[in-house]
Amino acid sequence: MTAPAGRESCFRLVALGDSITAGVGDTVGPDAAHGPGWAAHLAAVLGVAEFSNLATNGARSRDVADTQLDAALALRPGLATVLVGGNDVLRSDFDARFTLADLHRCVGELRRAGTDVVLVRLPVIGLFELTPRLVRRVMRRRVAAINAAVDEVAAAATAEGPDVAGTNAARGRVVVIDAAEAIAPAGAKAWHVDRVHPSPAGHRRLALGVATALADVDPAYAAAARAARLPGAPDPPSARQRLVWLLRAGLPWCVRRGRDFLPGLLRSVVHDLRSERAFEPGSMVTSLADSGLDPRRRIGRG
Repeated sequence: MTAPAGRESCFRLVALGDSITAGVGDTVGPDAAHGPGWAAHLAAVLGVAEFSNLATNGARSRDVADTQLDAALALRPGLATVLVGGNDVLRSDFDARFTLADLHRCVGELRRAGTDVVLVRLPVIGLFELTPRLVRRVMRRRVAAINAAVDEVAAAATAEGPDVAGTNAARGRVVVIDAAEAIAPAGAKAWHVDRVHPSPAGHRRLALGVATALADVDPAYAAAARAARLPGAPDPPSARQRLVWLLRAGLPWCVRRGRDFLPGLLRSVVHDLRSERAFEPGSMVTSLADSGLDPRRRIGRG
């Protein structure tokens, strides 16, 4: 396929992130050339020459910045996708300012290498929509903080010039897509039984949503998109299959994760009760600079 303008003729797509991009919740057959997951389906839709999925289960933003980023840069991709933050919001030490710094680093280095970057805004975590109101509010606020970080990074990239300073090299472009909006057309079939990851239908909808957003940025992406190549989705699980999953996997996962997550969640609920202040999306960059937190503690190269 012909690479988008200013990119290498051998068009590579590299995916960075956590279990959503790794493909948890998806099921594929032999027609899925690149395996499961929305990024793999995006590779199929775009007909890329090469696809590498660097995403790993449980990855946080620091794992993406400290490990996956170097591997991605070594592959010299024309396009990279970054979806991260879901595991960060599930930790007792959650601080969106660190995720903001990690995303700035990832996007900055990829763009300087001439790579277009897709940033994905998180949906609310459906599992916590079943919890009491106070817990829901804490989790929604955390997801909103991650999405504000995504928006801040994209805005900063837009404000930069199209060329890398001191060179004739073109910076990569940044495209932002909202996962919830992209997956919504799948309706009740959009989510996996765990209500955390997209279902097979949800993964495919997200891939098509990203492909559409890319086509709006560059006609070369539009010319490449071949939706007919999207692998087929199986039927959703039955009620019995959902119950079996809950007993075998869902409840044990909640117990394991709760040992770390619950103390921080309880502190957040108490803080929420004491202070009804809402999160202000535009405050993140200022708070990172003024808080005394040193992002190099987390993101510096060792």
